[in-house]
Amino acid sequence: MIKNIFKSFKIVVFIFFLGCSGEDALSESDNFLSNNLEDKNIIVAGSTLDDGAVIWINQNKITLMGDSDEATGLFFQNEKIYVTGWKYGGAGSIWSLNLEGTDQTLIELEGQYSEGQRIILHEEDIYVGGYFKNGSCYWRNGVKFNLTTNADSMTWGIEMDSENNIYNVGYYMKSHNLIPAYWKNKQRVNLNRPRHGDGEAKYIKILGNKKIMAGTVMVPHNFLGYLTKPTYWTNGARTSCEIGSVDDGWQNSEVFDLFVDGEENIYLAGFSQDMNSEYPTYWKNCQKYILENGETTGVIRSLKVVDGKVISAGTKSYFPGTPCIWIGNESFVLDENSVGEVWDMLIIDK
Repeated sequence: MIKNIFKSFKIVVFIFFLGCSGEDALSESDNFLSNNLEDKNIIVAGSTLDDGAVIWINQNKITLMGDSDEATGLFFQNEKIYVTGWKYGGAGSIWSLNLEGTDQTLIELEGQYSEGQRIILHEEDIYVGGYFKNGSCYWRNGVKFNLTTNADSMTWGIEMDSENNIYNVGYYMKSHNLIPAYWKNKQRVNLNRPRHGDGEAKYIKILGNKKIMAGTVMVPHNFLGYLTKPTYWTNGARTSCEIGSVDDGWQNSEVFDLFVDGEENIYLAGFSQDMNSEYPTYWKNCQKYILENGETTGVIRSLKVVDGKVISAGTKSYFPGTPCIWIGNESFVLDENSVGEVWDMLIIDK
């Protein structure tokens, strides 16, 4: 479902964050960030049309080595930033660098057309979830471990529990249906989906014995064919959120991030779609919030909650878009003239 969309638009993506040109733009964004996110470092992964895969560490743009096209996942540990991404038609990568943007290293991911999506560290090993030409997989320190192959299968999210079990989250195709699934230590487990519907699980958060996974399901509809609904599974039990009334034009959605706060409130972030366009949207415990009251189109790619503030990163308009960040419902456009995407964001203490 989403795989073909990604392939169609990879050459036009451009990261949004902190790439404003000119002293006035830098000063304005300095004030915006310091007034709202004091004592925080903001790291964003994505790409620019000119530079390919990049990250921004606050307002310092770093071009990642290896001539890759996208940086898609971030992790921070022991004062180092770890990044994964890929080159269109080439290979996936793992980068590491420090908070100053120096001492950069590169590891290539095994597998033809490999694409890293999310990245974690566990006991000094680097794990990446993603896919390659022949199906879904994960990597440990760049070495590939197959999950479901010789079928349309993809994974995104990856996590490790307290007993060192490794979880991957994604989907596979069977009898022309997309089956949401997760893999525990490479053993696949199906997730619940609507009868006669499809599904994609994409992200995972482990809290003790609780495994929360997020994605979308496609629900059959007599008039529209299918409705795509944001969904999360808690230890396998499915909860699908509403997108709005079909009579008002609401018909689809997509989920690009999962965040669970300290009180176990579950946030899903992405877009909701009516007959006209897509709108940057998040769901808190399934309650729907459209940013800027639906007055702008676009998508949320990453969401965090910091000191009670919902921080969303994404674009106004969708494929391509205008890079921006929202704090609550207030947006800040970093460059009106840029065209871009953002794939992941970290907010850490200074």
